[in-house]
Amino acid sequence: MTMKNAVLVSIVALSLSNLSGCANMNQAECETANWRAIGYEDGVSGARDAKFSQHRKECSAHGVTANINEYLEGHVEGSKKYCTQTNGFFLGMKGQSYNRNCPEDLAPAFLYGLSDGKQIYSAQLAMNSADDDLQRLYARIENFEELIVDKNNLMIADGLVRAERLEIRQQIESLEINMLELIEQIPQYQEEQSRAIEQYEHVKASFANYF
Repeated sequence: MTMKNAVLVSIVALSLSNLSGCANMNQAECETANWRAIGYEDGVSGARDAKFSQHRKECSAHGVTANINEYLEGHVEGSKKYCTQTNGFFLGMKGQSYNRNCPEDLAPAFLYGLSDGKQIYSAQLAMNSADDDLQRLYARIENFEELIVDKNNLMIADGLVRAERLEIRQQIESLEINMLELIEQIPQYQEEQSRAIEQYEHVKASFANYF
């Protein structure tokens, strides 16, 4: 399966799962149901064949008996599209988990791809976390800078006695010390960010055969 096809399967799976999760089958749909097609849609969307019980219950309320054999035939065909190593990989990259929806003969390849994809997902999370940590550090430094500017403006304001100005000066010095301590941490945070990016690129390159 190519990347394009894998992405399409994922999109179809998401769309179908959203649709099936929002609406019940009405009487007209039950009476005209193509159970093979319904099974296929559930299979290609990654839904377990146990979902048939939901369809059966819905149609039973309208006096219609669902055809489990046709449903299962369609579900197997749909699962063959969903339960591939490549599709598992791209789902793993999104951090998705296995819901035991693949037949026994298809599950190993799907899980292998899912595991590979999750390695990229984990590396990406670590990279994003390192970037967030650095950005928060910059934000804290900027906050100290703003406080120091405010204190400097306050210190030269009219109406203050010498003791008050000295107290503000001490506050400024304390803020500057705290800010410098944060500034000294920048190289460490940048190094951690660089390592996380390098690790992400390395992991992604190791699975280039999927792309």
